[in-house]
Amino acid sequence: MATLKDIAKMAHVNESTVSRALNNSPYVHPDTKKRILDVAKMLSYDPKLLKKVIEKGKTRTIGIIVPNLQYSIFMDFVQKAEKNANAVDYKIIIGISDDNPEKEIDLLERMRFSLVDGILITSTGKNNNLLEDIDVSGTPIIQVFRNVDNHLNSVSINYKQSVDIAVNKLLNIGVKSIGLINGFIQDESYLEKLDAFKKKIKQLKKPPLAKNLNEYPKSFNDAGYDLTGELMAEYPEIDGLLVSNDTQALGSMQYLIDHGFKIPKDIKIISLAGCSMSNLSQTQISATNFPIENISMRSLSLLISKIEKLENVAVKHEILNTKFVSRKTC
Repeated sequence: MATLKDIAKMAHVNESTVSRALNNSPYVHPDTKKRILDVAKMLSYDPKLLKKVIEKGKTRTIGIIVPNLQYSIFMDFVQKAEKNANAVDYKIIIGISDDNPEKEIDLLERMRFSLVDGILITSTGKNNNLLEDIDVSGTPIIQVFRNVDNHLNSVSINYKQSVDIAVNKLLNIGVKSIGLINGFIQDESYLEKLDAFKKKIKQLKKPPLAKNLNEYPKSFNDAGYDLTGELMAEYPEIDGLLVSNDTQALGSMQYLIDHGFKIPKDIKIISLAGCSMSNLSQTQISATNFPIENISMRSLSLLISKIEKLENVAVKHEILNTKFVSRKTC
């Protein structure tokens, strides 16, 4: 929600001038008043809501910051969070960071000064001091999917368990050589998947055949396509693929189809971050499904408990398991 400070900055005046203009004071030049009112309208400024916030101290609004919404677990999470928040009379505001630390700072600062009551964030891990400062200042923060700061509450995924059950599934159906198509290696979740994969494969006395992204991609689909090409060129014996998320899995599938492979006859595929897209009729990707409903409920419960001071909530780090769902790709 816009504030007097936001309007003043865009209208190039001070906050007291904004206040006088909004209260129809005759001591503001008509041109200045028009500029201020135009900015207020553009920012959807609601003085009644601001008054309510000042009187009651809450907006019943939650900010959510995620890296993307491109057919991913984050898209599913936002939809579930909105539904569950609405059920307890909270609204949400969404920010997309693209896993860019600078963009994340901007979103955090905007939410901090836009009167949200609390923030759910899948953080880049590069702005922990700012996260802690916002949390301590009275706007609680809960980390989701990634625990990048042990001083803040988090609800994340057991990525090791996800890799373990996927590898075991491939071995149980006769796969001999397993490869990993991974995400941005500086993202904690993808790093955990890589470490878990290496440890699991080492136990099996097999080589860890993996390709990782060195930067956050513009398109996970394209990244999956390209990395699969690189991996298969180096290790043509691969007959099973773990892919870090559904969107990359689509790219991997497209590469294999374009190059004459039959799925799952020649190569079996499992996504390590199953979302609603896994079950679309045209894809049907076997996956370790994330418990999105549970993540939404647990993270919102923690956040609202802190917002409403329902209890003295100590720092908690909850780690939830995934569940393997077999479909057409293995």
